[in-house]
Amino acid sequence: MRIMEGSPVTSGSPARYLLRADPNFTKSISAIWVLVKRHVPLPTAKTEVERVLIGEQIVIDLPMLEDAALFETEMRELGVRAVREISAAAEG
Repeated sequence: MRIMEGSPVTSGSPARYLLRADPNFTKSISAIWVLVKRHVPLPTAKTEVERVLIGEQIVIDLPMLEDAALFETEMRELGVRAVREISAAAEG
């Protein structure tokens, strides 16, 4: 059974992001699927989004980022600020 919003991306590069919730963040399930779409394992995506939901700022590695602007826009529309970090994962 597929309940994902969109299919997983088929190409891209690893990237690391700092995520922080805006005060209006409530769409945690949608945020989980945005991460899973970029090949973050579901249990990891769930745990990290739960941390964001309670006000923590987290760093997460995306195994496959196809379009940074699209990812950042999707997260912003859900109430999560996503800032890309330069890391070993991103340099791949």
